[in-house]
Amino acid sequence: MKRRRKNSIFPIAVLAAIIIVSAVLLSLSQKTFFPEKLNDMDLKLHREGDVAVREVQNSHSAKDNVSPDQAHIARYRSSTGNRATVSVTEAETEKRAIEKVDNMTRGMGGMFSIPEILEINGLKIYYTEGSGEYHYYYSKNNLVIWIALSNPERTYRSMIIDEAVKSMGG
Repeated sequence: MKRRRKNSIFPIAVLAAIIIVSAVLLSLSQKTFFPEKLNDMDLKLHREGDVAVREVQNSHSAKDNVSPDQAHIARYRSSTGNRATVSVTEAETEKRAIEKVDNMTRGMGGMFSIPEILEINGLKIYYTEGSGEYHYYYSKNNLVIWIALSNPERTYRSMIIDEAVKSMGG
């Protein structure tokens, strides 16, 4: 009888360990997308799944559509009124992420200025202005990251982008 109890406890212990490890890994993976703070701004909203896909699809060509497990949106705000919206989409490969950024750059026009190319921490970052915001987008590993900032001060934006490049996307 004691043997039967030991045999039934083992699967339960293994299942509990799997659940705990999965929860920790999920928590860590979400933190790599969006830090709790971005300079003086706090993370106020994180969307993923279908809601994020709809937001992302409004800014991507149909050729670059993403599935629900590949789209994440975050909104940051500070007490002084600074705002940032960050969109992260996952591509199948690093090469595909670069292609998506190239597609976005070729599709720029209308409400955006012609993108400028910057280099920050070894990454090629595109900068454009439009809709009253300042936009930075780039690929890092297999991710495509788009950051829209409200603050017009170039020095402030540079600090935010530098921090984002270091903290988002591994």
